[in-house]
Amino acid sequence: MTDFELGPGMLSPDQRLALAREWDELLDEIQGVPGFEDFLRPPSYEALLPASAEGPVIVVNVSRWRCDALIVTSAGVATVPLPGLSLEDAHDRLVGHLHALEVLETAVQKWETAKSARREGDHKSILDLQSAGRARGTAAVMVETALGETCEWLWDAVVAPVLPYLPIPEVSAESPRVWWCPTGPLALLPIHAAGRGDDWLADMVVSSYTPTLRGLVEARSRDVDRAAARDRFLLASTMPEGAALGEGPLAGLDRTDLIDCSTREATLAGLSEARYVHFHCHADQNLQDPAQGGFQLDDDVIRVFDLAELALRGEFAGLAACKTAVGGTELLDESITLAAALHYSGFRHVVGGLWIVAEDAAASVFSSVYTELAATGRFLPDESARALATAVNDLRRSGEELHRWAPFIHIGP
Repeated sequence: MTDFELGPGMLSPDQRLALAREWDELLDEIQGVPGFEDFLRPPSYEALLPASAEGPVIVVNVSRWRCDALIVTSAGVATVPLPGLSLEDAHDRLVGHLHALEVLETAVQKWETAKSARREGDHKSILDLQSAGRARGTAAVMVETALGETCEWLWDAVVAPVLPYLPIPEVSAESPRVWWCPTGPLALLPIHAAGRGDDWLADMVVSSYTPTLRGLVEARSRDVDRAAARDRFLLASTMPEGAALGEGPLAGLDRTDLIDCSTREATLAGLSEARYVHFHCHADQNLQDPAQGGFQLDDDVIRVFDLAELALRGEFAGLAACKTAVGGTELLDESITLAAALHYSGFRHVVGGLWIVAEDAAASVFSSVYTELAATGRFLPDESARALATAVNDLRRSGEELHRWAPFIHIGP
């Protein structure tokens, strides 16, 4: 055996063994405390079945060895092989998808800059705006083409094989709810928008997402004590009030229960009082370091880790738009969206976008969603998945382009 010298920070085998024993002893001690019996243990099969209490949960497992859909229902788990899906193909689709979005986001930013710089009588500024407008149009076509191909691929590789296992009614009736729990590269792709030809998943089911089965179980079991606090609605916005929500939803809410703020300190303070929050400001999601994603208010940024430190137990968060900061493709298989990060931070229901959306499309969707949720005079977030599905389907059926309606998702029970 060749002798070698341990480098700085390296542990000897005896030291590693001692630390492993200490870890096991500490873990045994913690698991012996009442209420902590399952600490760091994987959840049992029986503990996860309640995730499907209101509809099937489809876990899409993507690995280099094989890909399957695990369909969790109250009766058990069915395994559906997905021979048309591979890790390599999913990764390549995601990289192409994100590249097209990055090109569009850059083109939109340049167009907005040119629009702000345009001056009457200034021939150069007018030409710059026209050029930026053409580039934006070209980028939109690129995204639409790439997204269309991706949604067809998602239909063929993921959705079509599991359709026979979903409770889709044969006659016209209320669409059933399903929950998607994608893994790897699929976590950033719009499974809910899958379709080919005249067949669209959105016409068949109301899709929601959950980052994990355990998270969905916990969200379902959380007690909502409506008597404990007023139903206060926080509007964290750097935009005019009408642009943020529209007059319809605001008219349905008690104005005394609306907290309107645009600064970091005021927003953080308001979050402790509010059950619901709507972020209508510039937002960045960092796919490699989700905790660094956040919301740009008038004076400073609220990061995801700021929200996590508050240990929030909010009922609803709405995210009007966000810019995707990729910064490379090395860690995309482990990325989560900003909407998912909000859910992890303590918001039971989250409605947001997988990528940046047009201002008018976001205004249309959120106005429709909030009008529906506030129709009784009280905000009812448990209906947010169906309200979003209705709003997005209306947008889709009106002839809107795919990249304008496909980003909107619901996360939660």
